[in-house]
Amino acid sequence: MRKRILIPTAIFLGIVAILLVVTIFKLYEEAEKVQRSIFVNEVLVAGEQVVDKIDAVLSNDTIALAAVHQLNPDSIPFSSVYKKFTNRFLLDSATQCPIGIINTTFDFDKDNTIYAFIDTIYFDTTYMPSLNQIQSIWNGDITTQHSSSQKLLDPKLIEMDSNDIRLLNHDFLYSIINEALTDANVSNPFDFALYNAYTTRFIIEPSFTEKEKILQSEYLFRLKNNDKFIAPHYLIIYFPSEKSIFYQRMGTILILIISFIIIIMLISGITLYALYRQKRIADVKNDFVNNMTHEFKTPLSTISLACEAMNDKSISDMDAKLSYVTIIQDENNRLKKMVENILRLAQLNKGQLRMNIERFDMNELVSRVVNSIALQVVSNKGHIETQLEAQEPFIFGDEIHIENVIANLIENAIKYSTSAPEIYVKTRNVGKNLLVEVQDHGIGISKKDIKKIFNEFYRVSSGNRHDTKGYGLGLDYVKKIVSLHSGNISVQSELGKGSTFTISLPVKN
Repeated sequence: MRKRILIPTAIFLGIVAILLVVTIFKLYEEAEKVQRSIFVNEVLVAGEQVVDKIDAVLSNDTIALAAVHQLNPDSIPFSSVYKKFTNRFLLDSATQCPIGIINTTFDFDKDNTIYAFIDTIYFDTTYMPSLNQIQSIWNGDITTQHSSSQKLLDPKLIEMDSNDIRLLNHDFLYSIINEALTDANVSNPFDFALYNAYTTRFIIEPSFTEKEKILQSEYLFRLKNNDKFIAPHYLIIYFPSEKSIFYQRMGTILILIISFIIIIMLISGITLYALYRQKRIADVKNDFVNNMTHEFKTPLSTISLACEAMNDKSISDMDAKLSYVTIIQDENNRLKKMVENILRLAQLNKGQLRMNIERFDMNELVSRVVNSIALQVVSNKGHIETQLEAQEPFIFGDEIHIENVIANLIENAIKYSTSAPEIYVKTRNVGKNLLVEVQDHGIGISKKDIKKIFNEFYRVSSGNRHDTKGYGLGLDYVKKIVSLHSGNISVQSELGKGSTFTISLPVKN
């Protein structure tokens, strides 16, 4: 794929991915607005319920436990004059604090005695049933508290009476707020305060929130008008982690959004990587075709020149003609070998290569390969040495292919030596494996190229020069043959200091 096609495609995919992500975030923002509206409505409903309960407390809609005769359902008094359903707060006469709510029907007899079924919801599980007779204004004796009532009704009063403050204590408010929020499907942590807007001070302070911060809350509920105070009092409810509330409620949507974003990014990344890989493969194949063409062109040119020389009638020396025939045979064998290598690798890639498995001596095979290549090393004024230290040299495998593998590594060591090649071929046993090492003092391989040298068609940058033969198939063939023998190959190299290729094959007796 050409560069002018790859870059616009990458830009287009990037723009599409960004637009999709932006669209998803916009949809999330709309969904968050809907959830916020629902949450606000739930808190407002709960707040109004709390205000109603507070108004009931301040309006003396309470009753002392000692004033109620609790009955079983089958013992209704016969002297009952009338019935009245109530939803009253039950007070602790010792602390003047509401401890529960009575949801029942009261029966009143002719002496105004109150009878009720046992149907009380307590705020606090630590409630003790033994209570003293309640006193003060809550005992129903309005005449005895007339003077204090008149004082409470003074229109100049701007703050709650101490009795009211004792009733609306922190624990009681927390109980009724928590109950109302739970009924409204809100179960998140909250803080609250009771605030006098006229005196600008807190009647009940927040538990853990800064005063300045809780005053900024949008959940303010004004208490109902009462004859005990005229100053505006506000109940403030505050949620410290309001953002997390929406995350919690939108958990499924949030997971789907994150999943979609990840999928979009993965698809875009995979697509771009596939396009880039196709471009790389196309470039590598073009290099391969160029190198292979050059490799074929040289022997063909040599054969052509030799044929022309043989046809030259001016050359009558038979020895000269025989030398030309030898050149033609050598170049023909070279072409044949290159074609066989390409065909063999094609069969290997398709899984059609047949292996002739037999037991053979690796030390003997290495000696044979080194002896056959020694002439090339000597002609380059080099040196090749074997160190056959394997005590168990016998393995099972295809002897021909293993021979090609070792020959390929030695030939590479010759090719990539800047001066006279120095090559060492070693064998040794490590555990249940037989190791074959081919070490040279050539140009070496950079770290970025080491991971790629076993790839098909790949050649290092210096390898693309035509003064170095090859077309990037040798090491790919080596690795695949070694893998077919249940082995592995590794390489250690440093630029300017040479390379060491190590083949590890299992020893099977």
